[in-house]
Amino acid sequence: MKKKFIGYYSPDKKETDEAWSKGVFAFDANTLLNLYRYTVNTRNDFIRALKTIKDKLFLPYQAAFEYHENRLGVIEGIEKSYDDINSLLIENFDKNLQKQLNHYKKHPSILIDEIIKTHDNFLENVSNELEKQKANHPDFKTEDTVLNEITELFDDSVGEEFSKDELTKIYSEGKERYANEIPPGYKDENTKQKKGLRNIYGDLIVWKELINYTKNKKNPLIFITDDRKEDWWTIEKGKTLRPREELIKEFFDFTGIRILIYNADQFLTYAKERGLLPEIKDETIEEVKDIRVSDEKYYTNLSDILNTHSLASKSILDMLSAQTCKPINISDTLSSQAITSKSISDMLSAQSYKPISISDILSSQAMTSKSISDMLSAQKLASKNISDFFDSSLNKTDSPKKSMKKTKTNGDDEKKSTPNK
Repeated sequence: MKKKFIGYYSPDKKETDEAWSKGVFAFDANTLLNLYRYTVNTRNDFIRALKTIKDKLFLPYQAAFEYHENRLGVIEGIEKSYDDINSLLIENFDKNLQKQLNHYKKHPSILIDEIIKTHDNFLENVSNELEKQKANHPDFKTEDTVLNEITELFDDSVGEEFSKDELTKIYSEGKERYANEIPPGYKDENTKQKKGLRNIYGDLIVWKELINYTKNKKNPLIFITDDRKEDWWTIEKGKTLRPREELIKEFFDFTGIRILIYNADQFLTYAKERGLLPEIKDETIEEVKDIRVSDEKYYTNLSDILNTHSLASKSILDMLSAQTCKPINISDTLSSQAITSKSISDMLSAQSYKPISISDILSSQAMTSKSISDMLSAQKLASKNISDFFDSSLNKTDSPKKSMKKTKTNGDDEKKSTPNK
């Protein structure tokens, strides 16, 4: 039973011991890119720890590609953070606080201008402090010590690139997998649309590499990734429980080996406990964990916001499709009245003339020096229609005698004609 549902079972002691003693440690690009986000001490300690297990390291080709592809963007984003914080403080004051403070300008005792001046001095001090800290930030664009260390660490441990035909097959398979939300990587489909197929299906390419590498080497494998999305982890109420069950089973089905998947701080913790990285500092593990937890909270909140927005949009669409909030339809309103536009039209059609159309008058410039007869002609009030109108009405131009004769021949209708005498 366990083999069929291995993803739902935690690794036993034998599987864990074998993985840590005989296994290979494979790294995802995001774990290496996070090295730029750590303090100098933590970064150096982490790299020193990896050097002690250099002969057990493996970097999938796709992970190495993503590291090189995204390295400068990460560096730029980290450097930009100094300016972002400064702008954030200024913009929030200008947009939110200042207007509210201005309401108290007429207060007899509160000197708002002095308070604003104090706040301006505070912003200036923050700006100066940020500039100092920015000046001390490593200039990775000029000399990237992290790149140098990563290059040396994985110089002989990078996987082989898939051929174009192999990638095409993975893209095709990935399209079907993502449509059915089969991990890993389906959460990247929308966010990486503009970056091309290799980026959209990057996680799946890494996954295929890990499977192929393990099938060939026959060694247990421990995969370290700082990807936080649900296409790698089973997440309940914002808490990461375990790697996705489907991934554990798929890896086992293809290789016969139980894969272990950790985030960076878990890996460092277990490695220290097992004596593999005895020199790693607790402070290093704590900082790595703090950044991971902070990221998880951020992305969980962001996901909640996006899901709420999605649900709200869906609710609005459902509401509109159900016509719960349907705009007033003038035609429906008129059709529900006793006198509809059709009825009016029918009533007027029964007469031998139609009211003058204002739009027709304006368009034909009827209110000019044109004769009244031309205007009437344009409105289908020709003399023939007028004659027909009078012939069909009760007030005909026939003589009374002729009218009386006619009514007498109508027998029972004679009395009805009498009032017209």
